[in-house]
Amino acid sequence: MNKYTLVTGASSGIGKAFAEYYAKEKKNLILIARSEEKLSDLKQQLEKQFKVKVQTFSFDLSEQKSPQEIYRLVQKPDVFVETLINCAGYGLSGAVNELSYENQHNQINLNVLSLFDLTKLFLEPMLKRNTGTIINVASTSGYHPIPNMAVYAASKAFVLSFTEALAIECSKTNVKIFAISPGATDTNFFSSGGGVSYGNLRTPEHVVQVTIDALNKGKISKIDGVNNYFTSTFLPRLLPRKKMVKVVYNIMQKQME
Repeated sequence: MNKYTLVTGASSGIGKAFAEYYAKEKKNLILIARSEEKLSDLKQQLEKQFKVKVQTFSFDLSEQKSPQEIYRLVQKPDVFVETLINCAGYGLSGAVNELSYENQHNQINLNVLSLFDLTKLFLEPMLKRNTGTIINVASTSGYHPIPNMAVYAASKAFVLSFTEALAIECSKTNVKIFAISPGATDTNFFSSGGGVSYGNLRTPEHVVQVTIDALNKGKISKIDGVNNYFTSTFLPRLLPRKKMVKVVYNIMQKQME
């Protein structure tokens, strides 16, 4: 039986950093992203450097049938996905009424539905074998509403809530479920002005290490960074909901100027 770590959004950013980390740990990889060229380059790099098996599949996870197709492709007698890392996701900046229906709908498909589908599909064999790990990338944005990124923040709130609840459902098994909530990170998403950022950008490699450390300590979720913890959990307790949303709205307005 060949064990694999499956990473979505693997061609760049946090997903790529997870792929590199697990390759360094001598784990075989199944990498999912839209760009065939980037996946091919990463496959060659990781196989040559770390001597691991790497399979790549090009999929657009905003398409509703993609998770089921991915699951079907990897269902082989000699393959077991022991770790699933859901990194794929994106955010749009702008008012709900100004952004297109299609783009926002696809954002929900990717950030919410594909993550749920993949988690549900790969959870079953993990529970059957009583071993496995699922890491879902949430966001500090999931801890409070964000005007002008309303759908993104709401989608990450789903990821956080769903993952923490699932972690407790699986707590009497050997299957680990974990949510990492990065703040401002040096990825294409934040470098292009996405998200509410506080302080310096953290590296994807740092986010991965924080994830592994927290996972090894038995946590079910983790916010990356002290400043992010303050603005995501402590500040909302001090301010009324409406006031907190207005504070975030003002930050977004300044970032979009």
